[in-house]
Parts: sequence; C-alpha cells; structure tokens
Amino acid sequence: MGSKHPLSIMTDGNEAMRQAIDEVFPNCQHRVCGWHVVRNACAHINGPKKSSAFRSFIFDHIDEDKFDECWNEMIKQHGLEDNVWVNMMYEKRHRWAETYSKGHFFAGMRSTQRSEALMRLRNNFFTDEYASNTKSPVILSHMKALEKHASSIYTYRIYCDITKEINDSIKYSHFSPWNEENEVEYVLTKYDSPYKKTVSVFYYRDRIDFQQVVEDGDWDSSKHNLPVLSCECKLLQNKGIPCCHMFYVMKVENITKIPESLIFKRWTKSATDDVRIHLQPDDDCSKSVDIARFASLSAECNYICHRGSQTEEGFNLIKRELNILRNTLQGLDDEFRNNCNKNGDDSSTKSQILKDPNVVKTKGRPIGPIAPTTPAGKP
Repeated sequence: MGSKHPLSIMTDGNEAMRQAIDEVFPNCQHRVCGWHVVRNACAHINGPKKSSAFRSFIFDHIDEDKFDECWNEMIKQHGLEDNVWVNMMYEKRHRWAETYSKGHFFAGMRSTQRSEALMRLRNNFFTDEYASNTKSPVILSHMKALEKHASSIYTYRIYCDITKEINDSIKYSHFSPWNEENEVEYVLTKYDSPYKKTVSVFYYRDRIDFQQVVEDGDWDSSKHNLPVLSCECKLLQNKGIPCCHMFYVMKVENITKIPESLIFKRWTKSATDDVRIHLQPDDDCSKSVDIARFASLSAECNYICHRGSQTEEGFNLIKRELNILRNTLQGLDDEFRNNCNKNGDDSSTKSQILKDPNVVKTKGRPIGPIAPTTPAGKP
C-alpha cells in the first residue's frame, strides 16, 4: 500500500481482527459490516418491528447530538432495557452506526461486499469502462454547465450519482447568507418546510483551485488543496462526491465548473492514467501480465477510435499513426528476437519452465492384486 496506512477498514466484527487493527492502524476508522450487524440483530431481537427499529440506527443519518435521545426512545418503546446484546451494541455504537461514520471515507460502502457482490462489480468493470469512454449522456438538469462538466470528467456510474445530487439541489432554499470577508455561510432548508431542519454550507472565496489563474499574484499556495466548499452533511468526505447542498451554493454563486478541490481522482476517467505495471525479470505470471496490458491498451484504444471515427480528418490521422506504430512495433519485435538468440535466452528460459514434480512412492496398500500369503504353520 505504498507504506501508507489505510483511511478506513470494514470487517465482519471479529474481535481478534479489531484488536489487531487498533494496534497496527490506530488512526484508521474501523467500521463493522452492516450486513453482519443486521443478521445478528435478527438473531438477538425478537420481532420484525423491533429489528426494523434497530436497523434504522445502522443505515440512517441521525445527528450525533440526537443519537442518544433517539436510542433511549427506541429502547423504551420496544422494551429492550434488559436485552444484553442491545446494551453491548450501544457500547460499540462508534463501530457500526452510520452517525459515527459521518465524515470518514468509505466510498459509499456499508458492507464488506464479499463473494457474489464483489464478483458482480468485477464482471461489470469493463462494461462501465466502455460506457464511460464512449457514451455521451443527455443533459437534462436545470444546471446544464455543471452537469456537462461532470460528464466530461467522471466515470459513467459516478456521473449518475452526481446528476442525482444536482437534481436534489432544487429542493432547497436558503436564508440570507452570513458574510465575513472571503467566507460565506449558507443555511439551507427544504423550501416546503422551513426551519424544520437546516444544513450549513461554507463557501471560501479565497481558496483558489489548481486551474484558476490569479493575475495579481496574491495566491496563497498553502490554500491550494483546501476545499472551496464544505458541508455539514459530509457526503464529500464519506463518498467522495459533492452533495446536493454544495450544488445549490454553486448555483447561487454562479459557478459553472465543479471546483478541482472537490473532485476525487479515483472517480474520474483519468484515474488509471498513472497506473504502471512493474515486472520482475523472473516473473512466472507473464500470461496474466500480458492480459492485463492488453486490457489497459484496449481501453485507451476504444476512446481514441471512438473520437477518430467522428470525423474524416480524425479517421485519416489515426490510420496514419497506426501504420507508423505497426512498423515501429515490428522493429522492436525483431530486435528482441535477435537479442534473445545472441544471449541464449531461449535455452535458459526452457530450463526455467516449471513442470510437474517427480512422482513419489506413497504410503498405503500398493495398487494391484494382493499376493497370496502362506498359511501359518506351513512351509
């Protein structure tokens, strides 16, 4: 992992694993898989209504200052005061409740997603990759500039999540903003239920993004990686995408592009551009490496071919460059073969081929008919 500690870890709740994580990664946010907590709740809490009430604390967003109040109300309503397992889970609430995972990056995951779910994601990877590089989504929201910018940088699946947040931003209105030089606080509320629940969004005008050029030279380089917007809901920290409250403020401030400081590179189309495959001289997995390299090149070529097919000039340009590449690769292949013949790498390679181990005589009854034995007392 590049000598870096993980930001967050999700496990099935194993106690030995928890102790190891606390010792090795003390600053890592450890969360218990929601699926395992639900399964244990069904086993220790009798009745679907009771287990459903407990389930809401696992997945619902509840303000931290109201968690204890809602918990005590649930305990009294369903008569769980003497339930040992429920009391034990309350002591461990920081490891499984959605409330206490707020602001910690889990990429939107609430379970370990093992087995079939993980295989499904892996099998759909190339489908999503192809859709990201070839499809041009239809812009339907009321903030066309922001949605168009999102479609150009994010993968198709993340773009769908972004459009949902953009569409949800229309549900909000705000009170008169509080201003202090370069810092502005917007207090948002649902337009049909003002004052019922508010969310604060802070907009920092003095935090300049990478792409913005400042002509007067007053740019403070210490602020270049700080977020231009921050929100109390902390969806950006938890999932890695701007929330609907941020998009509302972008609309009010007439921001037409998503600020660079709010974009997580892992969700962009260019996330794999810097990925390099490192090979060892004695690598025995050459076939797997070849497949991985082929997949990486295919993804790049799909995008190039799609763009080149749109115009005749692009088509002719790609044809010319492909002919040049074909001749260059043929020369590299010939040079590689000549070097192998000179250095005798073919013979050394053959001697390094792994074969089946030699058959060892096993214990037990030998295969074949059993030889007749001589009766006792007879020669």
